[in-house]
Amino acid sequence: MASTIAEISQPPMATRSRLARFFAWVVLLGAVFIFALAPRGPGRYAVFGTYWESGHAAIHGLNPYAAYPETGRVDYSSYGGHAATPDVNLNPPVLLPYFQVLAHLTIPRFIVLQIFISALWFAAGTLLLGPDLQGRQTICLLASVPVIAAISSGQIYGLLFLLSALAWRFHKKGWVVWCAVCIGLLVAIKPTFLLWPMILFFAGHRRLVWLSVTAATLFSAAPLLIYGPGVYRDWLAALAHDPHWIDRQNIALTPFFTRLGYPAIGVMAAVLVAATLSGYAWKYRPDFDTGSGVGITAGILCAPLGWYAYVLILAPFFVTRRWNWFDTLAASIFFVPLPLGESANGIAYLLPLLLILSHFLQNRTARLYDHVSLFRSSKRQTEDHPTAL
Repeated sequence: MASTIAEISQPPMATRSRLARFFAWVVLLGAVFIFALAPRGPGRYAVFGTYWESGHAAIHGLNPYAAYPETGRVDYSSYGGHAATPDVNLNPPVLLPYFQVLAHLTIPRFIVLQIFISALWFAAGTLLLGPDLQGRQTICLLASVPVIAAISSGQIYGLLFLLSALAWRFHKKGWVVWCAVCIGLLVAIKPTFLLWPMILFFAGHRRLVWLSVTAATLFSAAPLLIYGPGVYRDWLAALAHDPHWIDRQNIALTPFFTRLGYPAIGVMAAVLVAATLSGYAWKYRPDFDTGSGVGITAGILCAPLGWYAYVLILAPFFVTRRWNWFDTLAASIFFVPLPLGESANGIAYLLPLLLILSHFLQNRTARLYDHVSLFRSSKRQTEDHPTAL
């Protein structure tokens, strides 16, 4: 009877939050089974084919960054590029052992396994963030457009999300070394996010940064022992011919302005934003969560390549506080349909990302205001009740 009364008396907000979380998990599980059972054939494996061919080449001592029969092709004709541009693997060599192990399977089995692993990455990362997430936050982490797109296409964004969530969790527990290992591995996988530890360095988290950079160096050096120095030559050669600046899902400032015909402005804007955010970190010394949010955002905006889906790396720090209406508006980046996001040069992705950046800057200001208010209150109490000498 008591439990029934308690259930009836629960606020509607809590019930809606539970329903939203339940909906998010159902969508994630449904996406796994739908995409795992989706029919695919030779020449239609897209990113799955790219990663399988890369791992297959590594198994046979070939160039893992070259184009092969099942390497995905991308139609960039609507962007002014070629209709069948080979979408070769551009992930650094640190990920090759993972692709190599999975490439011992046939492509259909590789696809199914990668879909399940990707979903597990997202599920594990969400569970790490704790049970106090708002319903809309859980939907962003499990059932939003970039999550479903990553699972359906075979991208490794779920791994990046998990590493970011682990870094947040380990730091919260005070396990600085393990936090640094996660940041280091993420930077080794996506070197453009070196801006994350750089911002943390300016914010005063020096020991964590040195450990992160050391971990990133060791992870990056490991492939040299497995594949030899030639693997980095092959990777850099592939990067030199990277056409992804054309894609409007790439919302970094340099490609954004390059697509408008102003590449020099894009480079200057990226340098200016990176310098400004570094100066902000140096002056205000934000805490780890805020500094990480600013650093990851800088890694998206100021790099030569910044996919809008990289917002998933930012997500664990974005959901550490309950959202108000402004944060919910900023979270719209998680739900922009791909056709809309790719229109108007990707501005529908870029604007919400800037709102998320302001969320972190606002958080820092709010915390500073709280500290000042606490100090003033304590001072007044001391003046009202002076200690007897």
